Amino acid sequence: MTGKRKRLRAGETMAAYAVLAVLLALAVWLGATQTRYNQAVVVALSHPLPLGKAGIRQPQAVPASQTAAFLGAVTGAAAASSVEVFNPETLSDKIDGKAELYLASGFQEMAVQAFTADAGKDGQALRVEVFVYAMGSPENAFAVFSGQRRAGGDPLTITANAYATENALFFAQDRYYAELVADQAGPQVRQALTTMAKSLLGALPKGSAAASDSALFPKEGLHEDTIQLAVSDALGMAGLENVYTAQYTLPKGEAAAFLAVRQSGEAASEQAKAYTAFLQSMGFKEAHPANAPEGVTIMTMDAMTQVVMARGGVFAGVHDAANQEAALELAGNLARALQEKAK
Repeated sequence: MTGKRKRLRAGETMAAYAVLAVLLALAVWLGATQTRYNQAVVVALSHPLPLGKAGIRQPQAVPASQTAAFLGAVTGAAAASSVEVFNPETLSDKIDGKAELYLASGFQEMAVQAFTADAGKDGQALRVEVFVYAMGSPENAFAVFSGQRRAGGDPLTITANAYATENALFFAQDRYYAELVADQAGPQVRQALTTMAKSLLGALPKGSAAASDSALFPKEGLHEDTIQLAVSDALGMAGLENVYTAQYTLPKGEAAAFLAVRQSGEAASEQAKAYTAFLQSMGFKEAHPANAPEGVTIMTMDAMTQVVMARGGVFAGVHDAANQEAALELAGNLARALQEKAK
């Protein structure tokens, strides 16, 4: 038994030496490998990443920001902060409570930067935050422009969709929406914001005109600054997309119209039927007043009246009115306008 134990111990010792030898060889190989520099790493460390127009260093293999570079084109003011960029996952960190409107309208990215200008009151520096949003399309940009529109703004001619308030300026161009918000108000502030906005507009793509479908609204009594575009769940109906609305003041009262251009007359008719069914599910019932325009559906519930129609490839109607007479008056104007445009 003693001889057998000695042979076992000798075998165990040899196995231990073999394992140790393997570990030592592996350590030597790892040490040698780590001392060899990867040439790609050497090149990368010796060539710093290029700077974008806005001073953001961008990896060469990564596409530049969609929005940040445009801020570098702003003139008439000096940069007072670095550029911050937000994506759909982080947008609510900057505009908590408002992000849903942008996300529902095809938001892709937003960049913001603070600027200072010599246009404040009593010699104080004016501070302006400039926001540039990249949306999915010109229609998406108009949707947030119109959805965020502030009451009492003054229309501007610097681009097709632009207005200013006492301390801010807003516009949409191509698929971009921009806000310039100052910490003061006054004529000098308006002038400074306009100068900054013009330089920013010059850097943005001109693109196609958005909200062209809204030109189908009749002009009589129209408040153009109330035109809005809902890209999803329009008029309270889930799945109803890309519907323009507008407010009117007419002799018989105030009312609101809606319209949406569809691919065909059949598609517009199907949309009208679906919306009528939606109203019925909400408790509306069909009515047949004697002075109703031809070829429309009148839906009423208590004192509320809605009008639904399809004209050519356009689904349209009246969704809010002070009284039934105002709803029918606007419906008649809308039906005639669509008929004229179809010729």
